[in-house]
Amino acid sequence: MLDKLKENYDGYHFSERMTDVYNPFSLLNAFDSGMIYDYWFRSGTPTYLIRLLSHFNENMNEITGKYYATKEFIDYKANVEMPLPMIYQSGYLTIKGFDMERNKFLLDFPNKEVKEGFLSLVAAGYFNTRESISSWIDDAVDYLKEGRIEDFRTGLTSFLASIPYTIRRKENEREKERYFHYTFYLIMRLISIYTVYTEKVQSNGRVDCIVETPEYVYIFEFKLDGTAEEALRQIEEKGYAREYEADTRRLYKIGAVFSSETGTIEEFVIR
Repeated sequence: MLDKLKENYDGYHFSERMTDVYNPFSLLNAFDSGMIYDYWFRSGTPTYLIRLLSHFNENMNEITGKYYATKEFIDYKANVEMPLPMIYQSGYLTIKGFDMERNKFLLDFPNKEVKEGFLSLVAAGYFNTRESISSWIDDAVDYLKEGRIEDFRTGLTSFLASIPYTIRRKENEREKERYFHYTFYLIMRLISIYTVYTEKVQSNGRVDCIVETPEYVYIFEFKLDGTAEEALRQIEEKGYAREYEADTRRLYKIGAVFSSETGTIEEFVIR
């Protein structure tokens, strides 16, 4: 229970000393009710931040997990060109590391409560899909837990196809790449009830995504307008599965191709 409380409500830091601070509102509510719940996040919806981000030319995966000088996030005068100060001051990002040589701070989500709640809202605004994101994520979690990878494929394809054409249609190659990477970043981060690594660095390269459940390990390699065989070949040649050789869980290697034309999964090959 201590680990659960820490995972959900701890993780705030406000100085280079990196003193851990729990969210007192959520912690006291958890003590009072005896339940783990998104107390602080549900106490107020940050719609103003979502609107701010909709005009920003960077995605959440491009501003989290990066080092910043204090002047870049302490200033209260946030605007559409630089929403970072508002996101930090509102508590949706916090200090996660300090580089003494460069005098810069690493910013990221403080804990599970904030990360899942905020990314759910960001995803709903970004995809603007007619399907319920939370409902699809719940199904995806069940499919991965039970090893129903074909059902996961069907659900993922259907969800991506439900995203309006005006949202997913990108003209230049850079925007196609950004939409492709951000789409899968949001989806995989939302599934992180399990251990999820996005762009995990290994000795021979960077894996697109690994999902670990109690009984299964899934290694995903996504390609934009490529081939599934090319993706699977990269998994084999780079040895992405090597660290799981002694693992007793069943392992799936998945090569998936995302079509920039249709905006959904074109190929999905499992080994």
